[in-house]
Parts: sequence; structure tokens; C-alpha cells
Amino acid sequence: MSPVFCPKCGNPLSLNHATSMFACAHCGFKRPETLDEASALLRERGQRPSVALTTRVSIDQRARSLFDSGQDYLWRDDKQEAVRAFQQALDIQPDFADAHLWIAKTSDDPRVQRDHLGDILAHDPGHVEALRLLMVLDGKLTPEEAERSRSDSAPVLQQADAIRTEITTLICPVCGGGLTVDEANRRVICRFCGHAQALLGDASLDAARQMGQKTETLGAALLKRRAQKVKWLVGERILHCSRCGAERTIPVGRLSTVCPFCASTQVIQQDALNTIEQPSGLIPFTISEEAAQAAIRERLKGIGERIAGWFDDNQVTRATMEGIYLPFWVFDALAEVSRTTFDRRTPNSYEQVKTIRPYENVKMTDGLVGVGVPAVKSPPSVESLRDFDLSAAVAYEPKLLAKYPAALYDIDFDEASLTACSLISEQMRRRYGQGNSGNVEVQVYTSVLQMTFTLLLMPVWVATLYERDGDVRPALVNGQSGAVLLGKAQKASA
Repeated sequence: MSPVFCPKCGNPLSLNHATSMFACAHCGFKRPETLDEASALLRERGQRPSVALTTRVSIDQRARSLFDSGQDYLWRDDKQEAVRAFQQALDIQPDFADAHLWIAKTSDDPRVQRDHLGDILAHDPGHVEALRLLMVLDGKLTPEEAERSRSDSAPVLQQADAIRTEITTLICPVCGGGLTVDEANRRVICRFCGHAQALLGDASLDAARQMGQKTETLGAALLKRRAQKVKWLVGERILHCSRCGAERTIPVGRLSTVCPFCASTQVIQQDALNTIEQPSGLIPFTISEEAAQAAIRERLKGIGERIAGWFDDNQVTRATMEGIYLPFWVFDALAEVSRTTFDRRTPNSYEQVKTIRPYENVKMTDGLVGVGVPAVKSPPSVESLRDFDLSAAVAYEPKLLAKYPAALYDIDFDEASLTACSLISEQMRRRYGQGNSGNVEVQVYTSVLQMTFTLLLMPVWVATLYERDGDVRPALVNGQSGAVLLGKAQKASA
């Protein structure tokens, strides 16, 4: 008699001659059906569906075979044997992401789930499914949101013309007067009575992150964005001044503003639709307005400007200047770099035969920190002012905006991340693309594995220069380093 196998776990069945029923000594299969009935149920269930693998590395054949066995056990509702098979696959290949993933999906123990999902992300920080399941486990996504994030459809865009806003009013707690910032001594001072308050901003940005203002993983932020049903496009926000009671609207581009009725400074905290990302940190101004003006004057004395003056009267007759904090998305990235060399030289000696490799491909892991991308569309030239010393960043708090206003971002992190990826690829090409010559070609490709980001406010002096010939020229000054960027002169509008 040929052996008969258990329809539940696949092990051989033994025949009970007294009852004419088969039983499985391995899994305790004791269903009342006859073997023919059990086989009919197995045929009705059909073939086990194939499982797409997500592991990026090559998979050991033995580990793959054990993984497939685990899937067979799951198809037969035998979770215990499935987990055992997956674990045996991991004993052979610890970085087998799919074995970790299916143990996490099969287990009911949150600790086991978190351990295996963490192992996946340790080997592959960009593993989307592991990140999604971990966010559900940590309560950052609901199961319904996680399912929605698997959809290819983007959130529905809806317009909100004017929504109410929660604000912080910066006034002196003693006399109710206006405040300003003393950057040198890291204090906020009342302009009227002299009352001083220490700034939380003495803390470094690292301390700010420890206090909860942390960087966020790009993958997690994109999943949360995709899980939303609606993305709101806000036109104006309504502010209610807590000091004088005035109610007005402000344009979407401002994070802080001054009440025109009582002159108090007001900083937006959040709006009614929770559309605002608060900054994590801020780089204080170290260049005064006088120093910024001097830097522009020195730049206008340059040889290029003098030559331009021979053909056009570009002497500046007057100028306006405003200090403002502009938002930047700042990215840290882990990347895989592939460097391929094509050496088409013809060997002229035995030594060259040994050293010249016609084709060579090397892969390495590298990273960049502090890749800044402007979060505002205007002024467009601000993208050239990326050279900020991020180690000077301090923890953000609204009081830091008592002296200079701040702009609100109008470029979101997802759009900025594309620019960041381009900058990272460009940097890797410069770093690893050396060696090109007439017969040697070096190609460098970069794949970003993981990115984290945060929102920082950068100090910028924005100037408008009015020339004698009627032209108007924009100028930007880095409020930390004093670097000057002159724009192109344009005819003033009538």
C-alpha cells in the first residue's frame, strides 16, 4: 500500500483498522472526515498562492526551500510548523527579510513581531512592508490606514479657503510690551520694561530631538501621507489676536506676523486642519543688518559689477532690507553607490595585462548628512544659499521669532526629497567618479536606501536694490556667514 499523507501538515498518516480512519501522529489530525473527504477539502482549497519575495540580497537555496515549506504549513493552517520552518531558514540566512516578515505576520506576540521587523529594517532600512507593519504596531498607523497606504491612489486634494489658526502671542508677561531677541546673551527682552527671559534655544538641536522634536524617516512620512484620505490646500488662515481681539486673515506664506492694531508678534502653532509642520530647530542670525549692507556694497565693488557699470549705470541709489527666517528641509541619507569602470586601454606589457580590468563593478554603502533643500518657492535664488553650519542650530521655540519673522514652507517634504536625491547623486558622482580619461570611463549610480528629514529655519537678509537707471535687483545675504548672492537686474514695473 502506498503511503498516505496528512492533508493538514503533509506527514504520513496511520490507518486505524478499528474505525477505518486515518490519523496523524505528528499534528494530531482527528477530523471526523474520511481520507477521501479530507482530500476533497484539500482539492477545494486549491493550490497555495505564490508569495512575492522582498529580500534584496541573493537567497540561499536551502533557506528558500524552508521558506516555501513554511508557506505550505501556513496554507494548511499550521502556524507552529510554519514559524519553525521560517526560523530554520533564518538560522541558515539571518538577513532573509521575508522569513522575518512572515514570522512577524504569523506571531501574536508584539515583542516577537517588533524584534523581527527591527531585524528587517536593520538589514534593509527602506523595506516598506516592514516599516508599515511596525508603524501599525507602534500605533502610528491604524490597520485601515495601513491598508489604504498600499493603494496606488493619492489622497484627494481639497481646497480650504480660510481656516482658523492657533497662535502664540509674544508679549512681555510683566508689562504686555513687545519682545525682541538678544542673540549674544540668548535672551528675550521686553523693549519697554527690560524684563528678560532665558531661551530654551540654548539647547542644541540634538537636545531638541531628545525632547521630542525628532527627525522623521522619509518612508514613514510618505506612508502616513498616502494613508490620508484628503490632502488640504490652504489658501488663507484666520488669526484672532489674543491681546486686542482683532481678527484678520494672513497669507499662507507666513509662520509669524505682527498685529497691525496692537503691534504684538504672533506665531502660528497649528491650524484647524493640522496642515502645519512645526520647525525642529533654528540657526540664529550672526550677521547684523549693517554687516549685511556692507557685504552687499563690497560685492558691488567686484570686477564683474564694475565692468557691467561701463555699459549700464547700475549705481545703487537706495535699498530695502528685511531679516527673515526661511524654512529648509534638511535630509540625512544612507545610500548604495555602484561604481562601474570600463577600461578600453590596450595592454602593452605583461604587467598591464595583470592590472588592466576591462570591466569592474564595485558597490559600497555611503551617506550624507545635512543636505538642505529650500522649502519656499520665493525667492527662487535661495537654493544657492545652502551653505549653513548646521551645528549652530538650536531647539525651536516661538520666542525665537520675536525679532525676525519667519516664512511658512510652501514646498512639502515629499517634493523636496526628490531634489535631495538629485543632490546626493551629484555628490556621490563627484566623490566616486574620479578616473575618467580618454580610454577609461567611470559611471556612478546611487540608490538612496533611507532618508530622514527635519525642518529648520535659516537666517537670510532679503534686500531689494534700486539702481540709478531704474532697474531693480534682488540680493540675498546668508545671515550666518555673510555670503552674498546678487540677482539679475530687472526693469521696475510701472
